[in-house]
Amino acid sequence: MPFFQSRRLPSPGPLVRRRGIASLPAGLALTLALAGATAANAQVFKDPALQALFSAERHADLAATSLQRLAAHPDDVQAVLGVAMAALYAGDPPRREAAIQRAQACVVQHPKAAECHYALGSVLGMHAMSQGMMKMAASVGTVKSSLLEALRLAPQWYTARSAVVEFYLLAPGVIGGSTAKAIEAARAAPRPEQTRALEGRVALDEGRHDDALALLRAVQPGTDAALADDVLTWTGEVGFALLRSGDAARAKPVFERLAREQPTEAVGAFGLARVQHDLGAPAAALPLYEQAARGKGASQFPIDYRVGLAHQALGQTEPARAALTRFVVAGRGAPKTLDDARKRLAQLGNPPA
Repeated sequence: MPFFQSRRLPSPGPLVRRRGIASLPAGLALTLALAGATAANAQVFKDPALQALFSAERHADLAATSLQRLAAHPDDVQAVLGVAMAALYAGDPPRREAAIQRAQACVVQHPKAAECHYALGSVLGMHAMSQGMMKMAASVGTVKSSLLEALRLAPQWYTARSAVVEFYLLAPGVIGGSTAKAIEAARAAPRPEQTRALEGRVALDEGRHDDALALLRAVQPGTDAALADDVLTWTGEVGFALLRSGDAARAKPVFERLAREQPTEAVGAFGLARVQHDLGAPAAALPLYEQAARGKGASQFPIDYRVGLAHQALGQTEPARAALTRFVVAGRGAPKTLDDARKRLAQLGNPPA
């Protein structure tokens, strides 16, 4: 699964390529943002009870259960990981700080536990991103070393390998990003289908969309939830990349297939709604946004923002205002998207307080 972002921060903007020092701020920001939000539904936990809560996106229950277990058994590294993953979805800086402290203590007490290192790298990445550029620059080395150590300790743990590949692809070269290292990590995967998926991720990063789709579609994840999650995420990213390039016609079959094969997931319907809007049919997009809102992972998509844009394009002021207001009040979204929503509300005559 993507080590920072993952599908639950889906396509907030173009993937930032690492090319030179000039790209450092944006690339570093995205790298850290992605490091802090590991993918839901991926096989993060060895413990089936914690994995079940995580897969069901019951993050509050995951936190409560993990804390109860730690109260009884302070050396429970799976519970440390549970606290960390729950903190990522809480939107609460103090909870992230507490999770980071637990992970740091876990690393000291259990230096050979991959869970401790992964927990530290993932939560620290998200928290540092939220604290500004200076904090990001100071923390990215720890994020990198933590993820690499998690993989070294648990080379069979696909979650850690996917995270490392993402780091190499998204980090600027000045802090260790490298396509060659990403390919090396991908080809060292213990199973050919994992290698195929990770090579598809590399192709996506390089803008080879047809190659990426061919590689990802050839993957048979079987019962590997983490692998299935990555295939879903990265296939969706191909579609969003095509949309960003202005090629909605090519993006359409990508999302149609996702909607057909993964009907309970939000990504297919959301992508198809974006396609309809870009093709000049905002009215056709609205029911698809409603469908996406009922799907798994919907809370991480800017659905209300996009609904507001569709209503605005149709000249429907009141529903546009209502949707954009919900989006701004919720406060979950890329900063530029939130700023645009506020500007649109001001234009509609009802700027948020």
